[in-house]
Amino acid sequence: MLSHRTKVSFAQFLRVLSQSDFNSLLLKHELYEGYECAATLEAFLPDAEEGRLLSMLGEILRTRSTLRSAVSPRYRFDERWEDLKLCLLLDGVELDERHTRIVAIDPTIEGSVPVEDDLDRALRSSGLPSIDNISRLLIASSDSFRASPPNYNSCMSNARVALETLARDIANRRVRSRPGHFDAARWGEVLAYLRVSDFITSEEERGIAGVYRFVSPGAHTPIDSDETEMARLGRMLILSMCYFLLRRNSRAPS
Repeated sequence: MLSHRTKVSFAQFLRVLSQSDFNSLLLKHELYEGYECAATLEAFLPDAEEGRLLSMLGEILRTRSTLRSAVSPRYRFDERWEDLKLCLLLDGVELDERHTRIVAIDPTIEGSVPVEDDLDRALRSSGLPSIDNISRLLIASSDSFRASPPNYNSCMSNARVALETLARDIANRRVRSRPGHFDAARWGEVLAYLRVSDFITSEEERGIAGVYRFVSPGAHTPIDSDETEMARLGRMLILSMCYFLLRRNSRAPS
């Protein structure tokens, strides 16, 4: 499923098209109601039926050269197109321009909500003290992935710090009712405390630690611009672990 970020990027892309192409695409794919002008598109598009959005995206992919020729200057088309492609990639969807195909590169469940959107909602309802900082780190991770040129080191580093901050917040809250000793500045001690306080199991601790180790080299060692898939996978694993901790936290007794 397309994330909110991707739908907004899609709206931004549509706004650079010629007015006639813009109108025709929305009308042809039955998305015209409520979108009388491009200025309102970003407010309505996130609620649009995904099947229609993908159908329109498929047509745009097949007719991209024609649509681009009607945009002046053409760099406006290129910049918004590249951003849309990167947003889709973060959702596990790749645009194969050579074969004009939309390719799902992650196994998905039809109708499921993207992890990042679920994570944002869970984070906002958690009541943890570092909500704004964690959200800022995740946005910075996404922005670094989509930058030109991409900064995959920053993408991985910000995602990793988001996981560290979240785990520390949960441990600091939990220690009030489950006394224990740990140095909040040391990742291993925070994770160990979550285990000994029965928040996570030994197997879960190893899984979280494994993801952290997978991402850590990318936070320090320079990553080439062709390592897109490694950066995307590392970030997605971090998001999944953050969501797991938030779900566990919401069910844990206070």
